[in-house]
Amino acid sequence: MLSILMVSCSQQITSTPPSTLTPEGEVAYESIRIDNDDPSWWDNAIFYEIWPRSFYDADGDGSGDFDGMTSKLPYLQELGVNGIWLTPVFEAPSYHGYDFQDFYSVESDYGTMEDFEEFVSAAHEHGIKVILDLVINHISDGHEWFQKSAAQEPGYEDYFIWKKEIPKHWGKAWADKEDNSQAVWHWNEQRGEFYYGAFGPTQPDVNLRNPKVVDEMNKLATFWLEKGVDGFRLDAVRYAIEDETVDGQDADQADTDATIIYWTQFSQHVKSINPGAMLVAEAWADMPTIGKYYDDGNGLDSAFDFDFGYVVSGILNAGGERSADFGTVKDGEEDNTRQALWANLKSRKATAPISFFSPFLTNHDQNRIMHTLGEDWSKAKLAATLLMTTPGTLYMYYGEEIGLSQYATGDDQYRRAIMQWEDNDAAGFNDTGEFWLDQSKWFPWIKEHKPWWEGYWQSQRANKNASVDAQAANPDSLLNHYKKLLQIRNDHVALQFPNEIRYYPVDNMNAWVVQNIKDEQKRLTLVNLNPEAEARFPVPKSLRGEYIDLLSGNKITLAEEFTLEAGQSLIL
Repeated sequence: MLSILMVSCSQQITSTPPSTLTPEGEVAYESIRIDNDDPSWWDNAIFYEIWPRSFYDADGDGSGDFDGMTSKLPYLQELGVNGIWLTPVFEAPSYHGYDFQDFYSVESDYGTMEDFEEFVSAAHEHGIKVILDLVINHISDGHEWFQKSAAQEPGYEDYFIWKKEIPKHWGKAWADKEDNSQAVWHWNEQRGEFYYGAFGPTQPDVNLRNPKVVDEMNKLATFWLEKGVDGFRLDAVRYAIEDETVDGQDADQADTDATIIYWTQFSQHVKSINPGAMLVAEAWADMPTIGKYYDDGNGLDSAFDFDFGYVVSGILNAGGERSADFGTVKDGEEDNTRQALWANLKSRKATAPISFFSPFLTNHDQNRIMHTLGEDWSKAKLAATLLMTTPGTLYMYYGEEIGLSQYATGDDQYRRAIMQWEDNDAAGFNDTGEFWLDQSKWFPWIKEHKPWWEGYWQSQRANKNASVDAQAANPDSLLNHYKKLLQIRNDHVALQFPNEIRYYPVDNMNAWVVQNIKDEQKRLTLVNLNPEAEARFPVPKSLRGEYIDLLSGNKITLAEEFTLEAGQSLIL
Protein backbone atom coordinates (compact mmCIF):
# COMPACT_ATOMS: atom_id res chain seq x y z
CA MET A 1 0.00 0.00 0.00
CA LEU A 2 1.25 3.49 -0.81
CA SER A 3 2.76 5.12 2.26
CA ILE A 4 2.66 8.92 2.11
CA LEU A 5 3.04 11.65 4.68
CA MET A 6 1.17 14.76 3.58
CA VAL A 7 0.87 18.03 5.47
CA SER A 8 -0.91 21.28 4.84
CA CYS A 9 0.34 24.75 5.72
CA SER A 10 -1.35 24.64 9.10
CA GLN A 11 -0.27 21.15 10.07
CA GLN A 12 2.83 20.16 11.97
CA ILE A 13 5.55 18.59 9.85
CA THR A 14 6.76 15.28 11.21
CA SER A 15 10.14 13.72 10.61
CA THR A 16 10.52 10.47 8.75
CA PRO A 17 13.72 8.42 9.11
CA PRO A 18 15.25 6.77 6.05
CA SER A 19 12.87 4.03 4.96
CA THR A 20 13.14 0.97 2.77
CA LEU A 21 10.77 0.43 -0.10
CA THR A 22 7.49 -1.31 0.61
CA PRO A 23 6.57 -4.36 -1.48
CA GLU A 24 4.60 -1.98 -3.68
CA GLY A 25 7.85 -0.12 -4.45
CA GLU A 26 7.12 3.11 -2.61
CA VAL A 27 8.90 5.02 0.12
CA ALA A 28 7.40 7.39 2.64
CA TYR A 29 8.04 11.03 1.91
CA GLU A 30 7.55 14.27 3.72
CA SER A 31 5.80 17.21 2.16
CA ILE A 32 5.67 20.94 2.68
CA ARG A 33 2.81 22.93 1.23
CA ILE A 34 3.50 26.52 0.21
CA ASP A 35 0.78 29.08 -0.39
CA ASN A 36 1.75 32.16 -2.37
CA ASP A 37 -1.14 33.20 -4.55
CA ASP A 38 0.06 36.79 -4.92
CA PRO A 39 3.86 36.68 -5.31
CA SER A 40 5.96 39.83 -5.32
CA TRP A 41 8.63 40.40 -7.96
CA TRP A 42 11.40 39.50 -5.52
CA ASP A 43 9.92 36.13 -4.52
CA ASN A 44 11.48 34.50 -7.58
CA ALA A 45 14.49 36.79 -7.97
CA ILE A 46 18.18 35.87 -7.96
CA PHE A 47 20.28 38.71 -6.57
CA TYR A 48 24.00 39.22 -7.13
CA GLU A 49 25.85 40.96 -4.30
CA ILE A 50 28.52 43.35 -5.58
CA TRP A 51 31.32 44.79 -3.46
CA PRO A 52 31.78 47.84 -5.74
CA ARG A 53 35.39 48.55 -4.80
CA SER A 54 36.42 45.10 -6.05
CA PHE A 55 34.20 44.48 -9.05
CA TYR A 56 35.58 46.38 -12.07
CA ASP A 57 37.71 49.53 -12.24
CA ALA A 58 36.95 51.60 -15.33
CA ASP A 59 39.14 54.62 -14.52
CA GLY A 60 42.21 52.72 -13.27
CA ASP A 61 42.53 54.30 -9.81
CA GLY A 62 42.47 50.95 -8.04
CA SER A 63 38.84 51.05 -6.89
CA GLY A 64 35.91 49.61 -8.77
CA ASP A 65 33.31 52.15 -9.84
CA PHE A 66 29.84 52.74 -11.25
CA ASP A 67 31.08 52.91 -14.83
CA GLY A 68 32.82 49.58 -14.30
CA MET A 69 29.65 47.97 -13.00
CA THR A 70 27.64 49.42 -15.86
CA SER A 71 30.05 47.89 -18.38
CA LYS A 72 29.56 44.44 -16.79
CA LEU A 73 25.76 44.45 -16.88
CA PRO A 74 25.70 42.32 -20.08
CA TYR A 75 27.76 39.70 -18.20
CA LEU A 76 25.29 39.68 -15.31
CA GLN A 77 22.34 39.50 -17.68
CA GLU A 78 23.92 36.53 -19.47
CA LEU A 79 24.65 34.90 -16.11
CA GLY A 80 20.93 35.04 -15.40
CA VAL A 81 20.61 37.21 -12.31
CA ASN A 82 17.73 39.66 -12.15
CA GLY A 83 18.75 41.70 -9.12
CA ILE A 84 21.86 43.44 -7.79
CA TRP A 85 22.58 44.22 -4.16
CA LEU A 86 25.22 46.94 -3.87
CA THR A 87 27.14 47.09 -0.61
CA PRO A 88 27.46 50.72 0.61
CA VAL A 89 27.83 53.37 -2.09
CA PHE A 90 27.38 56.49 0.07
CA GLU A 91 30.30 58.77 0.94
CA ALA A 92 32.23 57.29 3.86
CA PRO A 93 35.72 57.54 5.39
CA SER A 94 36.39 53.80 5.38
CA TYR A 95 37.08 51.42 2.52
CA HIS A 96 34.00 49.34 3.41
CA GLY A 97 31.52 52.21 3.63
CA TYR A 98 29.43 50.96 6.53
CA ASP A 99 30.02 54.24 8.37
CA PHE A 100 28.17 56.78 6.24
CA GLN A 101 29.48 60.31 6.39
CA ASP A 102 26.98 61.77 3.94
CA PHE A 103 23.65 60.07 3.27
CA TYR A 104 22.95 62.08 0.14
CA SER A 105 26.25 61.77 -1.77
CA VAL A 106 27.70 58.75 -3.52
CA GLU A 107 31.18 57.51 -2.69
CA SER A 108 33.52 59.69 -4.77
CA ASP A 109 35.84 56.73 -5.37
CA TYR A 110 32.98 55.13 -7.32
CA GLY A 111 32.08 58.15 -9.45
CA THR A 112 29.46 60.88 -9.54
CA MET A 113 25.75 60.90 -8.84
CA GLU A 114 25.22 61.05 -12.59
CA ASP A 115 27.31 57.87 -12.97
CA PHE A 116 25.18 56.19 -10.32
CA GLU A 117 21.93 57.22 -11.98
CA GLU A 118 23.19 55.95 -15.32
CA PHE A 119 24.09 52.62 -13.71
CA VAL A 120 20.61 52.17 -12.21
CA SER A 121 18.96 53.12 -15.50
CA ALA A 122 21.18 50.73 -17.47
CA ALA A 123 20.51 47.91 -15.00
CA HIS A 124 16.78 48.37 -15.50
CA GLU A 125 17.27 48.27 -19.25
CA HIS A 126 18.96 44.89 -18.77
CA GLY A 127 16.03 43.62 -16.70
CA ILE A 128 17.94 43.85 -13.43
CA LYS A 129 16.64 45.47 -10.23
CA VAL A 130 19.00 47.37 -7.90
CA ILE A 131 18.84 47.50 -4.10
CA LEU A 132 21.19 49.52 -1.91
CA ASP A 133 22.83 48.65 1.38
CA LEU A 134 21.26 51.00 3.92
CA VAL A 135 22.81 51.41 7.37
CA ILE A 136 20.38 53.08 9.73
CA ASN A 137 21.68 51.72 13.03
CA HIS A 138 24.86 53.82 13.07
CA ILE A 139 26.86 56.40 11.10
CA SER A 140 30.40 57.78 11.02
CA ASP A 141 31.67 59.89 13.90
CA GLY A 142 32.69 62.30 11.13
CA HIS A 143 29.07 62.90 10.16
CA GLU A 144 27.84 66.42 10.87
CA TRP A 145 25.05 65.06 13.07
CA PHE A 146 27.55 63.57 15.49
CA GLN A 147 29.75 66.64 15.49
CA LYS A 148 26.72 68.85 16.24
CA SER A 149 25.49 66.47 18.92
CA ALA A 150 28.90 66.36 20.58
CA ALA A 151 28.85 70.18 20.60
CA GLN A 152 25.27 70.06 21.96
CA GLU A 153 23.96 72.28 19.21
CA PRO A 154 20.24 72.97 19.70
CA GLY A 155 18.11 70.25 18.12
CA TYR A 156 20.95 67.73 17.86
CA GLU A 157 21.56 66.99 21.55
CA ASP A 158 19.72 63.65 21.43
CA TYR A 159 20.54 62.45 17.92
CA PHE A 160 22.75 59.86 19.63
CA ILE A 161 22.67 58.01 22.95
CA TRP A 162 24.70 59.83 25.59
CA LYS A 163 25.46 59.00 29.24
CA LYS A 164 27.44 60.88 31.87
CA GLU A 165 28.63 57.53 33.26
CA ILE A 166 29.08 54.14 31.64
CA PRO A 167 25.98 52.04 32.33
CA LYS A 168 26.49 48.61 33.83
CA HIS A 169 25.65 45.26 32.26
CA TRP A 170 26.13 46.16 28.60
CA GLY A 171 28.34 44.44 26.03
CA LYS A 172 28.68 43.61 22.36
CA ALA A 173 25.12 43.41 21.16
CA TRP A 174 25.59 40.08 19.38
CA ALA A 175 27.34 38.41 22.32
CA ASP A 176 25.26 36.29 24.66
CA LYS A 177 24.77 38.38 27.78
CA GLU A 178 28.30 39.71 27.73
CA ASP A 179 29.03 42.09 30.61
CA ASN A 180 31.56 44.42 28.99
CA SER A 181 30.17 47.94 28.93
CA GLN A 182 33.50 49.48 27.91
CA ALA A 183 33.22 47.64 24.57
CA VAL A 184 30.23 49.70 23.48
CA TRP A 185 30.33 52.94 25.50
CA HIS A 186 32.92 55.41 24.25
CA TRP A 187 34.20 58.70 25.69
CA ASN A 188 33.79 61.97 23.82
CA GLU A 189 36.13 64.66 25.09
CA GLN A 190 34.22 67.58 23.59
CA ARG A 191 30.89 66.75 25.22
CA GLY A 192 32.41 65.18 28.30
CA GLU A 193 30.10 62.17 28.08
CA PHE A 194 29.98 58.59 26.86
CA TYR A 195 28.12 57.61 23.70
CA TYR A 196 26.83 54.22 22.61
CA GLY A 197 28.46 52.60 19.58
CA ALA A 198 27.75 48.89 19.19
CA PHE A 199 30.14 48.58 16.24
CA GLY A 200 32.99 50.65 17.66
CA PRO A 201 33.91 54.23 18.57
CA THR A 202 34.00 55.47 14.96
CA GLN A 203 30.43 54.25 14.32
CA PRO A 204 28.08 55.77 16.94
CA ASP A 205 24.53 54.43 17.08
CA VAL A 206 21.84 56.95 16.18
CA ASN A 207 18.96 57.45 18.60
CA LEU A 208 15.94 55.97 16.89
CA ARG A 209 13.75 56.86 19.85
CA ASN A 210 14.12 60.47 18.70
CA PRO A 211 11.31 61.33 16.22
CA LYS A 212 13.61 63.80 14.45
CA VAL A 213 16.10 61.01 13.69
CA VAL A 214 13.28 58.73 12.50
CA ASP A 215 12.11 61.49 10.14
CA GLU A 216 15.66 61.93 8.84
CA MET A 217 15.90 58.23 8.02
CA ASN A 218 12.56 58.31 6.24
CA LYS A 219 13.75 61.27 4.16
CA LEU A 220 16.90 59.32 3.33
CA ALA A 221 14.91 56.34 2.05
CA THR A 222 12.65 58.62 0.02
CA PHE A 223 15.62 60.33 -1.63
CA TRP A 224 17.13 57.09 -2.96
CA LEU A 225 13.80 55.56 -3.94
CA GLU A 226 13.19 58.64 -6.06
CA LYS A 227 16.60 58.00 -7.66
CA GLY A 228 15.09 54.80 -9.02
CA VAL A 229 16.44 52.12 -6.67
CA ASP A 230 14.19 49.13 -6.09
CA GLY A 231 14.67 48.68 -2.37
CA PHE A 232 17.19 48.27 0.40
CA ARG A 233 19.25 45.67 2.19
CA LEU A 234 18.95 46.79 5.82
CA ASP A 235 22.13 46.36 7.81
CA ALA A 236 22.16 45.17 11.43
CA VAL A 237 18.40 45.37 11.92
CA ARG A 238 18.57 43.58 15.27
CA TYR A 239 20.29 46.48 17.02
CA ALA A 240 18.14 49.48 16.15
CA ILE A 241 16.78 50.33 19.62
CA GLU A 242 18.12 49.15 22.97
CA ASP A 243 16.35 48.77 26.32
CA GLU A 244 18.09 50.06 29.43
CA THR A 245 19.22 47.82 32.27
CA VAL A 246 16.51 47.18 34.85
CA ASP A 247 17.08 46.10 38.45
CA GLY A 248 20.68 45.17 37.76
CA GLN A 249 19.82 42.92 34.82
CA ASP A 250 21.70 42.89 31.52
CA ALA A 251 20.69 45.49 28.96
CA ASP A 252 18.49 44.23 26.15
CA GLN A 253 20.45 45.28 23.09
CA ALA A 254 19.01 43.10 20.31
CA ASP A 255 15.60 42.25 18.90
CA THR A 256 13.67 44.46 21.30
CA ASP A 257 9.97 45.13 20.82
CA ALA A 258 10.83 48.75 20.00
CA THR A 259 13.19 47.53 17.27
CA ILE A 260 10.49 45.39 15.64
CA ILE A 261 8.04 48.30 15.76
CA TYR A 262 10.59 50.67 14.25
CA TRP A 263 11.24 48.46 11.23
CA THR A 264 7.54 47.87 10.65
CA GLN A 265 6.98 51.63 10.62
CA PHE A 266 9.98 52.14 8.33
CA SER A 267 8.56 49.53 5.96
CA GLN A 268 5.23 51.35 5.91
CA HIS A 269 7.00 54.57 4.97
CA VAL A 270 8.93 52.91 2.16
CA LYS A 271 5.74 51.36 0.76
CA SER A 272 4.06 54.75 0.86
CA ILE A 273 6.74 56.02 -1.52
CA ASN A 274 7.02 52.91 -3.69
CA PRO A 275 4.64 50.00 -2.97
CA GLY A 276 6.89 47.74 -5.08
CA ALA A 277 10.09 48.46 -3.18
CA MET A 278 11.70 45.49 -1.45
CA LEU A 279 13.30 45.43 2.02
CA VAL A 280 15.57 42.56 3.05
CA ALA A 281 16.86 42.32 6.61
CA GLU A 282 20.28 41.31 7.82
CA ALA A 283 19.26 39.59 11.04
CA TRP A 284 22.15 37.26 11.81
CA ALA A 285 20.38 34.95 14.22
CA ASP A 286 18.35 31.76 14.55
CA MET A 287 15.12 31.28 12.61
CA PRO A 288 12.64 32.20 15.37
CA THR A 289 14.49 35.46 15.95
CA ILE A 290 14.63 36.28 12.24
CA GLY A 291 10.93 35.56 11.94
CA LYS A 292 10.10 38.41 14.33
CA TYR A 293 10.87 40.88 11.58
CA TYR A 294 8.03 39.48 9.47
CA ASP A 295 5.71 40.89 12.16
CA ASP A 296 2.63 38.96 11.01
CA GLY A 297 2.98 40.30 7.49
CA ASN A 298 3.25 43.93 8.55
CA GLY A 299 7.03 44.11 8.79
CA LEU A 300 9.92 43.68 6.39
CA ASP A 301 9.58 41.79 3.11
CA SER A 302 12.36 39.28 3.58
CA ALA A 303 15.37 38.31 5.63
CA PHE A 304 18.56 36.44 4.90
CA ASP A 305 18.59 32.75 5.77
CA PHE A 306 22.07 32.42 7.28
CA ASP A 307 21.42 28.82 8.32
CA PHE A 308 21.16 27.62 4.72
CA GLY A 309 24.77 28.43 3.90
CA TYR A 310 25.95 26.86 7.14
CA VAL A 311 23.99 23.69 6.39
CA VAL A 312 25.42 23.38 2.87
CA SER A 313 29.01 23.97 3.96
CA GLY A 314 28.52 21.62 6.92
CA ILE A 315 27.32 18.80 4.69
CA LEU A 316 30.02 19.27 2.06
CA ASN A 317 32.78 20.07 4.53
CA ALA A 318 31.75 18.38 7.77
CA GLY A 319 33.57 19.77 10.77
CA GLY A 320 34.13 23.20 9.26
CA GLU A 321 34.07 26.12 11.66
CA ARG A 322 30.80 28.00 12.07
CA SER A 323 31.12 31.66 12.98
CA ALA A 324 29.24 34.95 12.94
CA ASP A 325 30.97 38.32 12.82
CA PHE A 326 27.97 40.43 13.79
CA GLY A 327 25.30 38.00 14.89
CA THR A 328 24.67 34.72 16.63
CA VAL A 329 24.72 31.12 15.50
CA LYS A 330 23.61 28.03 17.33
CA ASP A 331 26.15 26.35 19.53
CA GLY A 332 26.66 22.64 19.84
CA GLU A 333 26.99 19.77 17.42
CA GLU A 334 25.32 20.35 14.06
CA ASP A 335 23.64 17.83 11.80
CA ASN A 336 25.90 17.50 8.77
CA THR A 337 23.64 15.14 6.84
CA ARG A 338 21.03 15.68 4.14
CA GLN A 339 18.41 15.77 6.91
CA ALA A 340 19.73 19.22 7.81
CA LEU A 341 18.64 20.52 4.39
CA TRP A 342 15.11 19.33 5.02
CA ALA A 343 15.21 20.66 8.58
CA ASN A 344 16.19 24.06 7.17
CA LEU A 345 13.14 24.09 4.91
CA LYS A 346 10.90 23.02 7.78
CA SER A 347 12.30 25.71 10.06
CA ARG A 348 11.57 28.36 7.44
CA LYS A 349 8.03 27.06 7.08
CA ALA A 350 7.48 26.94 10.85
CA THR A 351 8.70 30.50 11.44
CA ALA A 352 7.17 32.62 8.67
CA PRO A 353 6.11 32.14 5.05
CA ILE A 354 8.93 30.46 3.16
CA SER A 355 8.95 33.44 0.81
CA PHE A 356 10.20 35.57 3.71
CA PHE A 357 13.56 33.79 3.81
CA SER A 358 16.38 34.49 1.36
CA PRO A 359 18.95 31.66 1.16
CA PHE A 360 22.57 32.24 0.18
CA LEU A 361 25.94 30.50 0.56
CA THR A 362 28.18 33.30 1.85
CA ASN A 363 28.42 37.09 1.87
CA HIS A 364 31.04 39.79 2.46
CA ASP A 365 31.20 39.13 6.22
CA GLN A 366 32.02 35.43 5.86
CA ASN A 367 34.83 33.29 4.53
CA ARG A 368 34.19 32.53 0.89
CA ILE A 369 32.47 29.23 0.17
CA MET A 370 35.29 28.09 -2.15
CA HIS A 371 37.83 28.58 0.64
CA THR A 372 35.60 26.79 3.14
CA LEU A 373 35.23 23.86 0.75
CA GLY A 374 38.99 23.48 0.41
CA GLU A 375 39.18 24.80 -3.17
CA ASP A 376 37.22 21.73 -4.32
CA TRP A 377 35.46 22.43 -7.63
CA SER A 378 33.13 19.42 -7.29
CA LYS A 379 31.92 20.61 -3.91
CA ALA A 380 31.46 24.12 -5.28
CA LYS A 381 29.21 22.74 -8.02
CA LEU A 382 27.19 20.81 -5.44
CA ALA A 383 26.77 23.94 -3.34
CA ALA A 384 25.56 25.83 -6.41
CA THR A 385 23.00 23.14 -7.23
CA LEU A 386 21.64 23.10 -3.69
CA LEU A 387 21.30 26.88 -3.68
CA MET A 388 19.60 27.14 -7.07
CA THR A 389 17.05 24.43 -6.28
CA THR A 390 15.85 25.77 -2.93
CA PRO A 391 12.81 28.09 -2.84
CA GLY A 392 12.83 31.79 -2.07
CA THR A 393 14.71 34.89 -3.11
CA LEU A 394 18.31 33.79 -3.70
CA TYR A 395 21.57 35.72 -3.28
CA MET A 396 24.97 35.09 -4.83
CA TYR A 397 28.16 36.79 -3.70
CA TYR A 398 30.19 38.21 -6.59
CA GLY A 399 32.76 35.71 -7.83
CA GLU A 400 31.06 32.63 -6.38
CA GLU A 401 30.21 31.63 -9.93
CA ILE A 402 33.94 31.32 -10.77
CA GLY A 403 35.07 29.91 -7.42
CA LEU A 404 36.62 33.17 -6.24
CA SER A 405 38.45 32.24 -3.08
CA GLN A 406 40.68 34.00 -0.57
CA TYR A 407 44.37 34.02 0.23
CA ALA A 408 43.96 33.64 3.97
CA THR A 409 41.48 34.11 6.79
CA GLY A 410 41.43 36.81 9.41
CA ASP A 411 41.24 40.11 7.53
CA ASP A 412 37.99 41.20 5.93
CA GLN A 413 39.66 42.28 2.69
CA TYR A 414 40.57 38.64 1.99
CA ARG A 415 36.84 37.97 1.60
CA ARG A 416 36.41 41.03 -0.60
CA ALA A 417 39.18 40.56 -3.14
CA ILE A 418 39.31 41.66 -6.76
CA MET A 419 36.91 40.01 -9.21
CA GLN A 420 38.89 37.91 -11.69
CA TRP A 421 37.84 38.72 -15.23
CA GLU A 422 40.93 37.72 -17.22
CA ASP A 423 44.03 35.61 -16.71
CA ASN A 424 46.56 38.46 -16.68
CA ASP A 425 48.57 40.33 -14.06
CA ALA A 426 45.70 42.68 -13.22
CA ALA A 427 43.02 39.96 -13.39
CA GLY A 428 41.26 42.08 -16.00
CA PHE A 429 40.21 44.42 -13.19
CA ASN A 430 41.76 47.48 -14.81
CA ASP A 431 44.56 48.55 -17.16
CA THR A 432 46.82 50.19 -14.60
CA GLY A 433 47.65 47.44 -12.10
CA GLU A 434 46.43 49.61 -9.22
CA PHE A 435 44.50 47.83 -6.49
CA TRP A 436 42.77 49.33 -3.47
CA LEU A 437 43.83 46.26 -1.49
CA ASP A 438 47.44 47.46 -1.61
CA GLN A 439 46.85 51.17 -1.08
CA SER A 440 48.28 52.56 2.14
CA LYS A 441 45.49 55.13 2.52
CA TRP A 442 43.24 52.22 3.49
CA PHE A 443 45.85 50.01 5.13
CA PRO A 444 48.72 52.12 6.56
CA TRP A 445 50.73 49.06 7.56
CA ILE A 446 51.27 48.24 3.87
CA LYS A 447 54.07 50.80 3.89
CA GLU A 448 56.07 48.45 6.08
CA HIS A 449 54.98 45.10 4.68
CA LYS A 450 54.82 43.49 1.29
CA PRO A 451 51.38 43.90 -0.30
CA TRP A 452 49.40 40.67 -0.30
CA TRP A 453 47.61 41.03 -3.64
CA GLU A 454 50.46 39.72 -5.79
CA GLY A 455 50.82 36.46 -3.87
CA TYR A 456 47.07 36.01 -3.67
CA TRP A 457 46.53 36.40 -7.41
CA GLN A 458 49.42 34.11 -8.24
CA SER A 459 47.83 31.45 -6.04
CA GLN A 460 44.54 31.89 -7.87
CA ARG A 461 46.14 31.73 -11.31
CA ALA A 462 48.01 28.53 -10.49
CA ASN A 463 45.04 26.35 -11.39
CA LYS A 464 44.44 28.24 -14.69
CA ASN A 465 40.70 28.13 -14.00
CA ALA A 466 40.33 31.28 -11.97
CA SER A 467 39.05 33.92 -14.39
CA VAL A 468 35.74 34.52 -16.14
CA ASP A 469 37.43 34.25 -19.53
CA ALA A 470 39.09 30.92 -18.74
CA GLN A 471 35.89 29.39 -17.40
CA ALA A 472 33.65 30.74 -20.15
CA ALA A 473 35.68 28.67 -22.63
CA ASN A 474 35.34 25.47 -20.58
CA PRO A 475 31.92 23.75 -20.90
CA ASP A 476 32.50 21.88 -17.63
CA SER A 477 33.52 24.93 -15.60
CA LEU A 478 31.85 26.16 -12.45
CA LEU A 479 30.79 29.33 -14.29
CA ASN A 480 28.96 27.38 -16.97
CA HIS A 481 27.40 25.18 -14.30
CA TYR A 482 26.01 28.32 -12.64
CA LYS A 483 24.74 29.65 -15.98
CA LYS A 484 22.85 26.42 -16.62
CA LEU A 485 21.40 26.41 -13.12
CA LEU A 486 20.23 30.01 -13.34
CA GLN A 487 18.63 29.44 -16.73
CA ILE A 488 16.85 26.32 -15.48
CA ARG A 489 15.57 28.10 -12.39
CA ASN A 490 14.42 31.14 -14.37
CA ASP A 491 12.63 28.92 -16.87
CA HIS A 492 10.81 26.61 -14.44
CA VAL A 493 8.31 27.96 -11.94
CA ALA A 494 8.36 24.74 -9.93
CA LEU A 495 11.94 25.50 -8.91
CA GLN A 496 11.33 29.18 -8.25
CA PHE A 497 8.44 28.92 -5.86
CA PRO A 498 6.58 25.59 -5.76
CA ASN A 499 3.19 24.87 -4.24
CA GLU A 500 4.62 21.73 -2.70
CA ILE A 501 8.03 20.22 -1.95
CA ARG A 502 8.38 16.48 -1.42
CA TYR A 503 11.43 15.00 0.27
CA TYR A 504 12.20 11.32 -0.29
CA PRO A 505 14.54 9.94 2.42
CA VAL A 506 15.85 7.02 0.34
CA ASP A 507 18.16 4.48 1.94
CA ASN A 508 21.44 6.00 0.73
CA MET A 509 22.16 8.98 3.01
CA ASN A 510 24.28 10.67 0.33
CA ALA A 511 21.30 10.93 -2.02
CA TRP A 512 19.23 14.13 -1.83
CA VAL A 513 15.94 13.43 -3.61
CA VAL A 514 13.42 16.26 -3.74
CA GLN A 515 10.46 16.90 -6.02
CA ASN A 516 9.06 20.40 -6.55
CA ILE A 517 5.47 20.77 -7.73
CA LYS A 518 3.88 23.94 -9.12
CA ASP A 519 0.38 23.41 -10.50
CA GLU A 520 0.92 20.85 -13.29
CA GLN A 521 4.71 21.22 -13.44
CA LYS A 522 6.97 18.82 -11.55
CA ARG A 523 10.74 19.00 -11.24
CA LEU A 524 12.85 16.32 -9.57
CA THR A 525 16.27 17.16 -8.11
CA LEU A 526 18.74 14.35 -7.46
CA VAL A 527 22.07 15.19 -5.85
CA ASN A 528 24.87 12.94 -4.66
CA LEU A 529 26.20 14.93 -1.71
CA ASN A 530 29.41 12.89 -1.70
CA PRO A 531 31.89 14.09 -4.34
CA GLU A 532 34.10 11.03 -3.86
CA ALA A 533 31.81 8.00 -4.14
CA GLU A 534 28.78 6.74 -6.07
CA ALA A 535 25.36 6.82 -4.45
CA ARG A 536 23.09 3.89 -5.35
CA PHE A 537 19.56 3.87 -4.01
CA PRO A 538 16.14 2.30 -4.59
CA VAL A 539 13.86 4.56 -6.60
CA PRO A 540 10.37 5.21 -5.23
CA LYS A 541 7.80 3.76 -7.59
CA SER A 542 6.08 7.11 -8.15
CA LEU A 543 9.34 8.59 -9.45
CA ARG A 544 10.27 5.86 -11.91
CA GLY A 545 10.22 6.67 -15.59
CA GLU A 546 12.00 8.39 -18.45
CA TYR A 547 13.37 11.92 -17.99
CA ILE A 548 15.59 14.50 -19.64
CA ASP A 549 18.25 15.99 -17.39
CA LEU A 550 17.96 19.75 -17.75
CA LEU A 551 21.62 20.25 -16.80
CA SER A 552 23.19 17.92 -19.36
CA GLY A 553 20.41 17.31 -21.86
CA ASN A 554 20.90 13.56 -21.40
CA LYS A 555 18.10 11.00 -21.25
CA ILE A 556 17.78 9.49 -17.77
CA THR A 557 15.92 6.31 -16.85
CA LEU A 558 14.88 5.87 -13.24
CA ALA A 559 14.20 2.17 -12.78
CA GLU A 560 13.96 0.18 -9.53
CA GLU A 561 17.44 1.34 -8.57
CA PHE A 562 19.55 4.24 -9.71
CA THR A 563 23.18 5.25 -9.25
CA LEU A 564 24.38 8.83 -9.04
CA GLU A 565 28.01 9.33 -9.91
CA ALA A 566 30.26 10.96 -7.33
CA GLY A 567 29.14 14.56 -6.86
CA GLN A 568 26.55 14.29 -9.63
CA SER A 569 23.53 16.57 -9.84
CA LEU A 570 20.44 15.97 -11.97
CA ILE A 571 17.41 18.19 -12.49
CA LEU A 572 14.68 16.20 -14.21
